[in-house]
This record gives sequence, C-alpha cells and structure tokens, in this order.
Amino acid sequence: MVICVNFSWTDYNPKKMNFVEKWLDKKAVKLTGIDNDWEDFYEYWKNEDGNVLNHNYWCKVVYEKNKPFGIIAIGCHEDLFVIMEMLIAPKMRNKGKGSSLIKELIENGKEILGKEIKRATAVIFPSNIASQKCFEKAGFAVERIHEDGDAIDYIYNK
Repeated sequence: MVICVNFSWTDYNPKKMNFVEKWLDKKAVKLTGIDNDWEDFYEYWKNEDGNVLNHNYWCKVVYEKNKPFGIIAIGCHEDLFVIMEMLIAPKMRNKGKGSSLIKELIENGKEILGKEIKRATAVIFPSNIASQKCFEKAGFAVERIHEDGDAIDYIYNK
C-alpha cells in the first residue's frame, strides 16, 4: 500500500475486493465501458497481449481513512498514460473524490505506479457530464470529439 497526501493506494485483488462489483450500479454501467463486472474487465486487460501488470498496466483501489471509495485502471504506451476506467463508490460520487484521485495520481505517479506521469489521456462518453467535469477539474482538456460523436478524448500534459 502506498500512502500519499490524501489517499492510500493498493493493487486490486479480485478475490479480496468484491465490494468493487457493488459500485457498478445501473448508472455506472451506463456511463462506463464495463458490461459485465470489474473483475472481467481487469482480467481481460491484465491478460491482453503486451500488458504486464504493474509495468504498463495497473489497477489500483483507492482508500480514504481506511475506507475504499474508488478504483482506477491505467495503461501506458510510449510514456502516454491512458486512464482506461475509473469507478467511484455510489455514495462518494459528485463530492470531488474523482478529480482529487486523478490529481493525486498525476502528482504522485512515481510513488503509486513507479513511473512519473507527464502525459495522460482518457475517453469519456458525451452523456457522462460528471466524468467530463471531473477530468477537467483534474487538469485535462478536450483534445477532440470523435467523428460519430460517441466519445470525447481528453488529454493532460504536465
């Protein structure tokens, strides 16, 4: 476990952290790319060709005062970090936790992931206004809107 300024960060363990599945309520399923459950999402990307857990693919559960409230999956390719998915516990949404989590990750990437984060990206559905505001508050800006209008690319440059 890594303890930073506001939060504690630990590797996701599907056998011990089934509470994450409860965070995937109807709203979260609608606004994320996760159709089944978080464990399937994690296993798929963990085993994707070229991904090496804790080298270029991470999945971290984030705690505040020993209580888990968020999970984030991050990939990295050629020094570009991709926030693949982030999920905040339903009772903790719309309280600034997501943007605080992202800011702490970017500012403490070396401690949390073992790598400094200078550039990062995320793809967000246009209907997910809360995530758009979250990433903008964390310092991301719109890079482009997909031609078909189904997604917005956000970018962060240090």
